[in-house]
Amino acid sequence: MNQIIVTGEERANNTKKEKKVLGINTIVIFYAISIIILGICIISGSVYAKDKITKEVEANASPSVQIDRNDNNNTVEIKVSHIRAITKIEYNWNEEEVKIINTNNQKNITESIDLPGGTNTLIVKITEENGKTATYQKKYTVGNIPKIELEAVSNGVKVISTSEDEIDYITYSWDDGEQQKIEVGKNNYEGIINAPKGQHTLKIEVVDKNKNKATKTQVVVGATAPTANIKADIIEGKLVFVIDAEDSDKISYIELTLNEGEKQTINVNEKTYHGQVEMIQGENRLKISVYNESGLETTIGRKFDNK
Repeated sequence: MNQIIVTGEERANNTKKEKKVLGINTIVIFYAISIIILGICIISGSVYAKDKITKEVEANASPSVQIDRNDNNNTVEIKVSHIRAITKIEYNWNEEEVKIINTNNQKNITESIDLPGGTNTLIVKITEENGKTATYQKKYTVGNIPKIELEAVSNGVKVISTSEDEIDYITYSWDDGEQQKIEVGKNNYEGIINAPKGQHTLKIEVVDKNKNKATKTQVVVGATAPTANIKADIIEGKLVFVIDAEDSDKISYIELTLNEGEKQTINVNEKTYHGQVEMIQGENRLKISVYNESGLETTIGRKFDNK
C-alpha cells in the first residue's frame, strides 16, 4: 500500500494557509456587518428626516382657498380647505363691514355670498386652530346689476341706487322681519328708510326690469344726529363765537375751522358741549362738524363781520 508522508515543512505551510483564509473571511464578515449597520442607520435617519420635514411643512401650511364666480345667480362661492381645523372665516367687500362665516371648526368649508354690481374687491381672511391666518383678495367687475349705496342719517339710512336698466322695485327688512316694498320705475332711486331705535341689521334688495338683482346687508344704528348752534357774543370784553352742541347718546368729537385756518379736533365724549372761539378783526367764518358715537354728523357754519 502506498503511503503519503507529510513532512514538517508541509504541515507548517498548510497551517499558514488556513490561518490566512480564516483572517480574510473574518474581515469580509466584519465589513458586511458594518455595511448592514450603516444601511440601517441611513434608512432610520432618512425616515426621521422625512418625518421632521413633513411636520415642519404641515406646521407652516396655509389654508387653501378657491373662489368661483357664478353669473347665473350673481354669487361668489368661497371654498376653504386645510389640514387643521378652521376656526374663523371673515370677508368683506372693499372697505365695508366685515362679515363672519360659521366654520364649526371643520377642515373644509363652502359658502356662497352675493356678488354686488360694479367693480368691487372681495377680501377673505382665514384663521386656523393654531392661530395662523391667511388673507386672499380678488376683484370682480359686474355689469347690468343695480348698484346700492347706504349712508347713515338721522333716525335711519339713506338708500342710493342706480342701474343701467330701469329699477323695478326695492325690498328691505329689519332683522329678518317683515319685508317692505318700494316701487321705483326709473333708473335711479334715493330715499330714506327709518330705522328702529338701537342697533339693527338692514337687508335690502334692488331688482331691475330684467330681474337682475343686487342685495346688501348692513348693521344700522337707529339714532338721531347731534344738534348744534353757533352765536356771536361779547364775553369779558372779547367778541367770540359761542358753540353749543348736544346729543341724546354722546358726542364723540367736534371739528372746527375758523376762516381758512387749520382744522381743530376737540374730543368730547359727553352728551353736551359748550365752547368759545375768539374772533379776529374783520370778517370771521366759523364751520363746525359734530359727530356722535353712532357716526352721525351735523355740520353748520356762521359768518360775522368784526369791524
